[in-house]
Amino acid sequence: MNMEAVRTIVNANILTPIIDLPWRSKNMQVELIISPLTKVENKRTVAKKSLKGRLNKYANSSLLKKEASAWENHIAKKYAVT
Repeated sequence: MNMEAVRTIVNANILTPIIDLPWRSKNMQVELIISPLTKVENKRTVAKKSLKGRLNKYANSSLLKKEASAWENHIAKKYAVT
């Protein structure tokens, strides 16, 4: 299959209702290139899942008991609060 692109110069004002252009395009000439997509592969869809438990292989079990008071200890140490 021979796929050719179509190239033309247009006034950007005709594109602004369709495309959010990243620059001020009032009365600006732009080159418009339209080409058909080649075969689009099926994108693998990944269900949104919680990250809870995903990093547990990096957990240090000896520090788990200190986790509940870690923030208070950090603030006390940083601001010399006793």
